[in-house]
Amino acid sequence: MEQLTTLDELKRQIGTLACVDETQAPFVSCYLDLEQGEAGYPSALKDRASALRATLGDNDHPDFEAAMGRIEAYLATTLRADARGVALFVRHAHGGGFFVAMQFAVSLPNWIVVNPSPHIYHLMALKDTYHRYVVMIATQAWVRIMEVNLGAATIKAWTEQPKLRERVGRQWTRAHYESHRCEHTAFFLAEQVQLLERLMTAGGHTHLILAGDPRLTGEIKRALPKAVTAKLIDTIPFAGRHAQEDVVAATLSSFVEWEEQESQAVAARFIRGIRTEGLAAAGAAACLDALRQRQADVLLLARDQQVEPGWRCAACGAMRIEPKVPAACPECGKAAPRTIDTAEELARLAGQQDCPVEVVEHCDPLMALGGVGCLLRYKARRQ
Repeated sequence: MEQLTTLDELKRQIGTLACVDETQAPFVSCYLDLEQGEAGYPSALKDRASALRATLGDNDHPDFEAAMGRIEAYLATTLRADARGVALFVRHAHGGGFFVAMQFAVSLPNWIVVNPSPHIYHLMALKDTYHRYVVMIATQAWVRIMEVNLGAATIKAWTEQPKLRERVGRQWTRAHYESHRCEHTAFFLAEQVQLLERLMTAGGHTHLILAGDPRLTGEIKRALPKAVTAKLIDTIPFAGRHAQEDVVAATLSSFVEWEEQESQAVAARFIRGIRTEGLAAAGAAACLDALRQRQADVLLLARDQQVEPGWRCAACGAMRIEPKVPAACPECGKAAPRTIDTAEELARLAGQQDCPVEVVEHCDPLMALGGVGCLLRYKARRQ
């Protein structure tokens, strides 16, 4: 069975998709929300496919139908029961096509587009929102350490605490038992903290969430080494009777909130940079130049903000951020300029360079500057 996509695989596929060359054949980028199952995505796919057919020329219809057939066959035979979102990228062309499919443990919007190249903005937003992190769940009976990777949890360690209660009345008094239990629990938790530190170091993890019995998580928090404490982003109380899925859902929600706070912190750095003429650039045109010169350190995009329009020449690749599309490209003279989705083109360039993208919500200054900004690695020399 096909595996759920991990963060490392997502990064690799973004790099691949960002570098796909344009051809005359239509390229279908298909994102689907699977949370409603058969009651949700089939109708969205059908309706969108009908609308797209009406926009295509006669020469494009065969390739489009072949691409949609590939998508429908995959959905009918390969979806995992635990997948909540799927992204498919398909181009059918004689002499060589293209097909990439990824399934995720988190939902995606229903979004199907046809362009000369893949639409990767939603993948970039997914990479920005969901990282790998570690969850340590502690109860009176056991401790679990899990890695959550793009919403999918994998148990890395599960240790049960040895039972002592049967010795009460036969070998120990209750007072003796309680004293020994506290010492035993402290020793047990210390062992689990050491295991946690080793697993986080070996896996290169930078984020940790504690969950479970509040008294135990408090003890664990006090026992964490400073280097691990610096990676702790939240502590969530949970009773042992809660299912693992509930715990993961709660930690995922907490992590997304924390990630948004991080995005706001990056936006604050950007605003300070603009105010002080520091290492920041505002507007789609300035960010396009920074990405082209590999000067951009982080690209910021305001969520759901309509970025100013632009065009790109299909013949020579020249690109401009301006509303009017010229009849002929000023660079090569050919009648090949076409309107582009500016945010998508910026995301594509960022994907080619492995430049991080921060999708920011509720940042009025960023929206007032066109919804696009970037932090710079260095300032360009003034001419």
